[in-house]
Amino acid sequence: MYEYNNGLEPAGRTPRLYLAKGGEVRKFMGQNIPDFCAVAASRYQKNGKWSNTTYQLDLAPGVRPLYFLSPMHGTWGDGIVSWGKLAESLGLPVDVAQSLIRAEYKRTAERLDKLEEFAMAVEAKGGDTETVVISFGSPTNREISGGYWDAPKSGWTSDERIVTVEPSKGEFGSDWSKPQIVAPKGAILLSSRHHPGMHGGCYTIEVAVPIS
Repeated sequence: MYEYNNGLEPAGRTPRLYLAKGGEVRKFMGQNIPDFCAVAASRYQKNGKWSNTTYQLDLAPGVRPLYFLSPMHGTWGDGIVSWGKLAESLGLPVDVAQSLIRAEYKRTAERLDKLEEFAMAVEAKGGDTETVVISFGSPTNREISGGYWDAPKSGWTSDERIVTVEPSKGEFGSDWSKPQIVAPKGAILLSSRHHPGMHGGCYTIEVAVPIS
């Protein structure tokens, strides 16, 4: 018996449940799924936007539950580096895993598409790629007055090359949701994620860099 609750989580996160059987998947929508599961019991709790239902599911032999819930202030799959690794983590064929993630997590799918396209282009030239993570934020008031949010931010590759990004110019000033790459040449932006917090919160920016 498998228990699943469909209630909304803090930060507007909605859980998803898929059931996998071999290379097939079905999304659970609160009803029986022939050859996959039967609803043995359900319990509804009324609580405004926090209303939820807890299901007891009788799973057919060979069926695996795939439960998805994004982290706080992020998207499911943020740390996965390729479609192959994603399919491996889910235990699904690559095409099936791609269809599932494209349907549920568009930002993750776009990020993986960009990373794979870039890696293939670099590989065709005899090279490889590395993902550099640049994290920063929660400055002091003195740092903010000194132009903290307008200044470029940097990270380094494993061979100690500097990777630098800067904010784009938005309607209300510097916009780190759409950063631009200053260096190195040939690098591409994969994602920029904001994490709420003190004095503007924090940002995590991922950059794919070609390496020899």
